[in-house]
Order: sequence, then structure tokens, then C-alpha cells
Amino acid sequence: MGSTRTAWHVLLAALLRQRRPRDFHIQSEVPLSTEPPRADYLLLRNDAPGEAHEPAGTLRKLWSLLPRETIVEFKSVRRTYRSRDLDRLWGYLSLHYAGAGKRLGPRRDLAGVLLLPSRTRSLDADAAALGLVWLALAGGYWQLQGAAFALYVVELATVAEDEGDDLLHLLGHGEARTVEARRWLAEQVGAEEIAMAMRELEGFDEVLRTLLTKLPIEALLPGLPVDELLAALPPEQRLAGMPPEQRLAGMPPEQRVAGLTPEQRLLLMPDEALRLLPDDYLRSLPEDVRAQIRARIGRPL
Repeated sequence: MGSTRTAWHVLLAALLRQRRPRDFHIQSEVPLSTEPPRADYLLLRNDAPGEAHEPAGTLRKLWSLLPRETIVEFKSVRRTYRSRDLDRLWGYLSLHYAGAGKRLGPRRDLAGVLLLPSRTRSLDADAAALGLVWLALAGGYWQLQGAAFALYVVELATVAEDEGDDLLHLLGHGEARTVEARRWLAEQVGAEEIAMAMRELEGFDEVLRTLLTKLPIEALLPGLPVDELLAALPPEQRLAGMPPEQRLAGMPPEQRVAGLTPEQRLLLMPDEALRLLPDDYLRSLPEDVRAQIRARIGRPL
């Protein structure tokens, strides 16, 4: 426990190994997870004298509930709540409080928040196993009572509807229902720092599909340097969802056939031209090409 290991730790390990019951094995300095503990977000309340308290533009009922520091875990539609995630959040709170020293006073100075699209059976089961009791705070907000730290659960789907927050609906469900939400999403993807942070992460393709369907980018953001935005995306993501004719539009013939073998180029010919080719030549073609030509011209080869 802790970051300092003393000589006494080594002696205790030796004692336990030498005098343990035969049905026990002793390991020391064991990592407790495959990755170091890392919370999604840490919210810090600023109570400096004279600091203006502006009304929140999102999650409007949450902020007044929060103490000096709050650890937030977010579960998206793609990677929603999984069994024991509540235990993980509880562990983060305990580790953070233990390492805070005098910065945090009593345990009421620290809280945890779980953001997710909606409550799940596995979350309910974990809360019950931990002996926690649900207290409805209305509008999609809940408090889990019975823990040493305050714990809040926010159902994004309900909050988005109750507060009329389509940006929250976008983050909770991965769907943009209004032009305003799609415009906001386009602005974020168009920002170099944010795009770089997202590009290698799971779910980036979903973000792009949400952005690039239904409305063209230029309709969302007049004046946005669309060429610069698209140039920053990998080719497969720029072309995702586009029909073949749109992918080829504007390309000269030599670029359309670049990389194709002579046999594959034959398949670009119209059926009338293929029917004029001699059977002996067609029989010399690879079987997969011959089968496609046979189906198109309607004669055995």
C-alpha cells in the first residue's frame, strides 16, 4: 500500500512465504489492473471570493450538487456500463482521497458521478451488491446513498429530453437531431487539437458518420475550410458511405483504371463491346473474369 516500499516489506513477504499454509500462494508488489488508474474527468469547484457563478449550459441540475472535487466517469453508447464499473469508480474515489493529503478535508469534499445513456441491469445489480440505495433527484438525476462518498448517476437520455439539450443527446446517443447539434459537432471535428485527440480512438468512425450523413458539411458551416477538414481525414473515412459514382466523379479515365490489370479493365467495357470479342480470347482470361463476362453477355465460354 502506498508508493514507499521498505525493508520490512521484504521481511514480511519472506515470513509469509515460509510459514504460510500449503493451500496459499504469496505474491508481492502486484499490479491490481492492466492499466494505471485514470479517471475520465476531475471537476474542481472554484470558490474564490468574487468569482462569478454563471448558470450552466449543460447538465444544469448537476453542478449545484457537487463538492470541492468530483471524479466523473462517462459511459457512451458504444462502450456502455459494464459489470463492476461502479466498483472501479469507487476505487478511484478512495485512491484520489487517500492521495489528496490536506487538500481535501472530510470525505464530503469529494464525490463521484457516473454519466451514461440510461440505467442498466448490471448497474442496478452492482449498486445492490454494494448496499447502495437509489434516491431520485428528478429529471434523470439520481443519488446512490450509503457510501462514504457522495455518488451521483446521470441518465443522459432523460436529462437531454428534460432540459432540451440536443448536444447532450448527441454525446449520450451518438445522434444529432438538430442542425445546431451537427454544426457543433462539425466545429469540434474541424478544430485541429480536438481532431488529433480523437483520430486514433475507438468510435471516431461513428463521429464521422454522424457528421457526414444527411447534410453536407458546407450546409452546416458556411465559410468553413472544408477542404482542410477533409484533407485531415484518412481516405477511407472521407469516402465512407459514398456511392461508387460519387467516389469516381471528376476523376479522369486514366485515374479510374489506375492499378487495374488488363483483364480487370475489360470489365469496364459495355456489354455490346464484350460480345464482339472472340471466344478464344475470352476463354484465355482468368476464371473469375470469364465468369463475370459470361453472366453479362449470356453465352457460354
